[in-house]
Amino acid sequence: MEPYNVKVITYPDLSRQYRVYYRDVVYKGYYRENRFKNPFDDKWTKTIKGDLQKHYEHTAEVSMKRTKSKVYNYARCNNWDWFVTLTFSPEKVNRYDYDECIKKLKPWLDNVRRASPGLSYLVVPEKHKDGAYHFHGLFSGLDDKQIVWTGKYVVKRIKGLGRSRFKRTDEKIYRFGSYRLGWMTATRVKEKERVTSYITKYITKELCDSSFGRKRYWSSRNLLTPLEEVFHMDGTARFVLSDELGESSKFKKISTVQYGEMTQSVEIFDL
Repeated sequence: MEPYNVKVITYPDLSRQYRVYYRDVVYKGYYRENRFKNPFDDKWTKTIKGDLQKHYEHTAEVSMKRTKSKVYNYARCNNWDWFVTLTFSPEKVNRYDYDECIKKLKPWLDNVRRASPGLSYLVVPEKHKDGAYHFHGLFSGLDDKQIVWTGKYVVKRIKGLGRSRFKRTDEKIYRFGSYRLGWMTATRVKEKERVTSYITKYITKELCDSSFGRKRYWSSRNLLTPLEEVFHMDGTARFVLSDELGESSKFKKISTVQYGEMTQSVEIFDL
């Protein structure tokens, strides 16, 4: 890939995110020497030089950011009807065993997909503080016959000057797909920006460490993705662009990114 210092991400609703980098992005890999073939199994091998622990930490960090980026883009690019939480009953599933949770959950998800051919979904795990797993998902395109009101309403906590109190809202809680592994809550999505933030934040370092080498999200094949374009601008053009974007953007932040052995700052603008 040619060096670049500006990236423009266009989403299906035509909103855009601009990323203006302090220096050129040139990916050359990380702690790698020339690859060679192992004479015993004829497979390509790589030699890692330098601090091995640092290499592993870098690999884990890159993997987590890649997963968060995928989940964020899927969530932001698509329209959703339902925000779902799936928990496991200790009598039916060992909720501390990630592999078992996945094994039990997949047949249920397959059944929901067969009952609703136009289904779109994005499902991610969350690791609780005590080490137990449960899952959250965004769904749309469900067959109306699957959706059942539980007879319950969302209860919100209201903080006051004294003790907090709880108030029942008018928001109904539903279920679908005959979920029998534990407990399910499904509520209608009102703000896509909020649920996009919710579902992305569940991808944490602790989750990625415990699920190393395994899937960290499940998505339907019909999901939309953003268009990414990269450009190379000189210093003056980038300064003018950043100044103009700063005046017109609805959101701006400065972040730190790492490409290969290079760490640098990037300005992010949402329009």
